[in-house]
Amino acid sequence: MYMKKNKSIKLYIIAFLFLFSWNCNLIAQNKTDQLKKGIQYKLDSLRENSGFPGATLALVLEDGRKINFATDLSDPDKNIKMKPDDIMFTGSTGKTFVSAVVMQLYDEGKIDIDNKISNYFGKEEWFSKLSNSSDITVRMLLSHTGGVPRYVMKPDFWKKLSSEPDKVWEPVEILFYVFNEPPVHEPGKGWSYSDTDYIIIGMIIEKICNNSYYNELKTRILKPLELKNTFPSDQRELKGLIPGLTGPSPFQLPDKPVVDSKYIINPQFEWCGGGLVTTSPDLALWAKTLYESKVFSKNALNELLKPHDFRTGQASKTGYGFGVFVFDTPSGLIYSHAGIFPGYETSMMYLTKFKTSLAVQINADSFSGKLNKTPDQILFEFIDLLSEYYKN
Repeated sequence: MYMKKNKSIKLYIIAFLFLFSWNCNLIAQNKTDQLKKGIQYKLDSLRENSGFPGATLALVLEDGRKINFATDLSDPDKNIKMKPDDIMFTGSTGKTFVSAVVMQLYDEGKIDIDNKISNYFGKEEWFSKLSNSSDITVRMLLSHTGGVPRYVMKPDFWKKLSSEPDKVWEPVEILFYVFNEPPVHEPGKGWSYSDTDYIIIGMIIEKICNNSYYNELKTRILKPLELKNTFPSDQRELKGLIPGLTGPSPFQLPDKPVVDSKYIINPQFEWCGGGLVTTSPDLALWAKTLYESKVFSKNALNELLKPHDFRTGQASKTGYGFGVFVFDTPSGLIYSHAGIFPGYETSMMYLTKFKTSLAVQINADSFSGKLNKTPDQILFEFIDLLSEYYKN
């Protein structure tokens, strides 16, 4: 009798646990479904209110689940619907990969981030022509506190680029456009965003590794993380690149810079200033992997995340780290980076409070007149939905 009763109790407990587990899974699935509906509705509304052709959005939740979205059109001329894995330029979000490679070299003892860059280039004929050259450190380049001018703001550069659209640029040819320019500020005593900084960082990576930056990136990050839709934008024909939309700008390019699946100029020039095409799902996975310190040590991540004030360039609670913007918000610390390449805008973001990453890509830029929010502002629009989702 006792054994039968004991067996019945066990069966009851098993049945209860099964029903409890089933009910919990059902509640969790309902919550996720509500989140998906809310995000899709918000994304569609943002597109409708702004007027950009289309966008993709991706999330990686705290538990690692991936959710991908798309809205409207990838090619308005052909009425082709946007897909979540459509490929677009990263713009400056590509800098996050560059700083990650540097921090891996830091872990390996191959680079001292407080080294002056004269240790790498001091004997080069061109070196003295660079602003603040004798006092700039690797840290200053990574954090944009070296005072180096931006080559992308030079009209002569864009004229050359347009007149020779197939030209393959050497890094020193890029630096030529800021040689003998006055510095933006004293080294380490200000902050000024400069793509030129990351061109020099790329040159340092290649000198240390005796290998191309792109080869190092593929070996160290892209292949191990299986970021299969992220690859160098090192030629005019880029497989899978969807059309973008731009407008009057310093870039001096036509409104539709992709013609017959070929970009109007050679994007290879951007290199370590961005230098990639990707998808929102790849970028969201990258953000979660990067900011959860899964590609280098915790110590390296702490260095990468140290913010520099946007005015003084000094250590601060918020600002710019190494290829990362650090914001303090009511929803906790947020790490992000946005990017623009003519015809496209991108942003990736990591919400520390929710251990959740987001990425958005849009096939139009701010010069097109089709964006009334930056890509960062677009991602901020989804934080309330995530706050509701993560409520106990």
